[in-house]
Amino acid sequence: MNASPATKQGYSFNADLVRSIAIIFVVGIHILSPIYARPDFFNGSLWWASYILNVLFRTSVPLFVILSGYLVLGKETSIKQNLVRVRDRILVPLFSFYTIFHIYSYFAAQLRSEPYDYLDYFVNLSKNTYTYLYFLVILAFLYFLLPLFQALFNSNNKKVIKYTIIFFFVNAILGTFVRYLTLRVGDVFHTFTLWIVWVGYFLFGQWYKKYGVDLSFKKLTSIFIGGFIFTAIFGYLNTFWHINGNDIFYIGGQTYAEEYLSISVVVMSLALFTLIMKFKIPDSLMKSNLFTKSIQKLAQLSFGIYLIHPIVMDYINKFQGVTADSPSMPNLWIYVLVNASITFGASFILILLIQKIPVLRKIVGLK
Repeated sequence: MNASPATKQGYSFNADLVRSIAIIFVVGIHILSPIYARPDFFNGSLWWASYILNVLFRTSVPLFVILSGYLVLGKETSIKQNLVRVRDRILVPLFSFYTIFHIYSYFAAQLRSEPYDYLDYFVNLSKNTYTYLYFLVILAFLYFLLPLFQALFNSNNKKVIKYTIIFFFVNAILGTFVRYLTLRVGDVFHTFTLWIVWVGYFLFGQWYKKYGVDLSFKKLTSIFIGGFIFTAIFGYLNTFWHINGNDIFYIGGQTYAEEYLSISVVVMSLALFTLIMKFKIPDSLMKSNLFTKSIQKLAQLSFGIYLIHPIVMDYINKFQGVTADSPSMPNLWIYVLVNASITFGASFILILLIQKIPVLRKIVGLK
């Protein structure tokens, strides 16, 4: 179980597996949030199922960032080539979908006879876009600094590299924890600072690729399970305290335990990434074209699915009546099943179509 997966010309199927799992987890968070975030569903059977899955899904964005470091930090490029990559792969999709999201929001507000603040388009530029696109803002800054990070790894000074990674993780974990205890402000980490707390994840990806992690599969599994249990228990307490009026570990609809940089989620994410990359996939699965092609295709389209799925979800929720409270939904289980099926299916098909149109390919960062 500890053997590294075979690679072909630098390609790792396990990396595609990480990306596929991460996008499923990201969409899963958004599908389940209407359940586990509702006090009126608290402690119901589906609430518990949603809550436990949400604990697992918190590793989603960290997995994406770690994988980005794994894939891009080892590729030597000039500063000019790097700037072109940042422009084409990150900035174009970021500003394209930021604009698309606001245009959609405007027309959606008009159709629902709701007010729409035009200035939000400009105000939110300083707030990590105030949408799910914050992930691209983080990637943009990390990618801009690729030459600096590459120089760090090219030094081959393991002590300095390890110290740097530990420093960024400690800074991020402390910053997140202190925000809940004292700062209590929603935009403490804004467009020009949020990326700093994600550097540790990014650098860890390349550390794993270059030096590996000298822990057995059994120990890594134990570490992951320990992080999962702590996140689940402490997160439940955070939610329980919030419902009873104590918001010490609750800000803006999110508990501390759910934070991507809470100490337990950091532990879970690092362990899970390493477990997936170390996992030796059974030969029976690797010989299955259905399995390998499905994972590869999902991985290929994951970035586009990430960009488009919130708009798909908003449309089917607010215009097609696919909501937790809709009379057309017999029960919550049916709602989750229908919501997940349509969201994944429609997002997948839309990105497949976009992929075939050259002009549209560019707005989702596809080559």
